[in-house]
Amino acid sequence: QHYYITNNLSMDEDDDNTLEFENGKVVAGSINDLIGHLTPTSEYYPTEDYLFAFISACRLFVDPIDVLKQVVERCQIEQSNPDLPDTATVAPHLLLFILQWTETFPNDFNRPTLMEKLHEARRFCQNLDPSCSRGCNRLIQMLDNRLTDVKTKKKVPKSESWEDVNLVRDIKPELIAAQLTHIELDFLNNISCDEMISMLGKDVAKDSLCQNVNKYVNWFNHLSHFTASAVLAPELGGARNITMEYYMDVAVCCFSVGNFNSAMSVLAGLNQSSITRLHKLREKLDKNKVEHLSNLERQMSPSENFKTYRTAMKNAEKQHTCVIPFFTLLVKDIHTTCEIKKTRVEGTELINFEKCWELSRHLIEFQKYQSGVCDLQSDGNIQEDILLAKILTEDGMMFSSYEIEEPVTVNDKKRYKAFLEKAPNQRMESFY
Repeated sequence: QHYYITNNLSMDEDDDNTLEFENGKVVAGSINDLIGHLTPTSEYYPTEDYLFAFISACRLFVDPIDVLKQVVERCQIEQSNPDLPDTATVAPHLLLFILQWTETFPNDFNRPTLMEKLHEARRFCQNLDPSCSRGCNRLIQMLDNRLTDVKTKKKVPKSESWEDVNLVRDIKPELIAAQLTHIELDFLNNISCDEMISMLGKDVAKDSLCQNVNKYVNWFNHLSHFTASAVLAPELGGARNITMEYYMDVAVCCFSVGNFNSAMSVLAGLNQSSITRLHKLREKLDKNKVEHLSNLERQMSPSENFKTYRTAMKNAEKQHTCVIPFFTLLVKDIHTTCEIKKTRVEGTELINFEKCWELSRHLIEFQKYQSGVCDLQSDGNIQEDILLAKILTEDGMMFSSYEIEEPVTVNDKKRYKAFLEKAPNQRMESFY
């Protein structure tokens, strides 16, 4: 279950403070005390890194509605303290707290209950300090804009007609790598931090909260199939080896400019079984280009938990203003953190906040990649050609592969025979 729902959270449940610190940072504590440390007062405001770590990871052990509810109640109780100076008000800090929450995790407020609590907090701030009215109205407007923006993020359109996947072959590989980097950054920027957390323990392809993650995964598959479709295009004839070499160059160029996701996707396309079985084709390839591709495969090797790739990433961050990580591995790292680190301190009911810090570190790293500035040449027409290309399906790629080089194994012969037994119109419908 995604949320650990905590009912009846009590602010006086713990008489003693359970917070544990290490090097000035909270590493453990009860839910109530962690929320207490999060709650702003007229004189106190939580550090930005603690606020981010708590809001991002709290949904693993408590429903965010309970968090906001208790923060607002604590602020109301503090403000009603008769010993509080007349000039002291918690309103500005509470307003800032909600603003920072909505900026980073706007999707939380798609839930009506959380939105109702936000409006309660807004009214409380306005009644307490009328000078906050303008800030409250601005907060609501900015949140509405963010939620609208999330709902209208551009979708990758589907082409209804065949686009020649090799239209780009006359363009320098370096320019194609630049366009792929622009496309990648657009997809990356569509994903919010709350979506990255929401995907934990869910089927990304089916969950509506993870639709932008799903679109990015689909883009990776699209580019992989786009590459394979280009190499397997039936009209290529003797130019097939030149086309394959071209996309080998594209993969190397993507790696060179710090676009690791596209590099891995193009590699995946060139390593489709429909292509690797084409031994006669591979024998015609330029040996120097093959060596460059082999070197790239070593750089992206999964051995030792992608050690070589991680080193290349660090080097790229020093050289480029925009670095696109291998997204699947980034997601895997977040999942691994959740699986390895326990939410509760062993033998207690205390929250292991070190897990929250680790998750927030991954998200901060993710935001860093999103903030990259791609200074490579941009060409919208080329980007559109790549995005709209109608590509071969798995069956289409295999059939095309058999047409190029006859099947040898028993299974391949059976599969090819099954393709040929289909009516031509049925066959083509299943291939594109």
